[in-house]
Amino acid sequence: MQITNFKELNTHVRKTTRVKIVIAMADEEEVLLADKAIEDGIAEFVLIGDKERIQELIVKHHLSPAKFTIVHETNHKKAASAAVEMVKNKQADIPMKGLLHTSDFMGAVLNKESGFERIKRISQITIFQDHSNSLKFLTDCAINIEQTLSVKKDIIENAVHLARTFGIICPKVALLSAVETINEKMPDTTTGAILVQMNNRGQIKDCIIDGPLSLDNAVSKEAAEIKGIRSSVAGAADILVGSSLQEANTLSKSLNFYAKFQTASVILGTKEPFIMTSRTDKQQNKVNSIAATCWLFQKQNDPN
Repeated sequence: MQITNFKELNTHVRKTTRVKIVIAMADEEEVLLADKAIEDGIAEFVLIGDKERIQELIVKHHLSPAKFTIVHETNHKKAASAAVEMVKNKQADIPMKGLLHTSDFMGAVLNKESGFERIKRISQITIFQDHSNSLKFLTDCAINIEQTLSVKKDIIENAVHLARTFGIICPKVALLSAVETINEKMPDTTTGAILVQMNNRGQIKDCIIDGPLSLDNAVSKEAAEIKGIRSSVAGAADILVGSSLQEANTLSKSLNFYAKFQTASVILGTKEPFIMTSRTDKQQNKVNSIAATCWLFQKQNDPN
């Protein structure tokens, strides 16, 4: 089954067993987000934070107190640790970052003694719904700063795994660059050529990779035809791999703030999934991130 847009994603998530999400340091924004996700039938929520303040927000926004479980904790690091511990103890399914520093949240998630087990390299993937109302994947927009050949391979494999979870059996992967030709003065083009050969030799499986490709040739068949590029990936890419974190991050924000596309953010690499969204993300995009991570959790626990 392939999920082709966010509406379908939300529909399928609603039909499955409700996932329980625990938010570390829930503030006004997260309380409203949780209420929206509950109303949409996507998840249940535990809110960790200042209990009195959260209760005030529930009254202020005329929400039902019965919808939420509240755990009092005002220390950010302890709140993050408590969220992870609840998941480890099967009291919740997915921890989510609220109003606290990313370092505090990730410190709890990746703690070697009490955190989640790393099963592969951690990377971030932005899912976006384009003009054709189809879901596409863009990586890595947030985590891996130095992207060597081995890092790129891992980033691609994570994105392929996620795309396959959404029903794309053999995703087409475009390695983005400013040009379509190999140029030794542009290291991303030579790395791209190596990755394509690795794919051809079976070192990167379950996908078709091509690159380097400029963005227009990756997403537009017309542009690819004008430039004479013959490739099954050109104009039909399911996954876009940025030449750098900077490029992918900028493109991801452009999808939100210029194109106004709906997006979601998913992070892979640990045995248990977790959610981190940007403070500037619109509420619907945060709900999409919750739904996408819930879908990933459900598929991991019930592949059928």
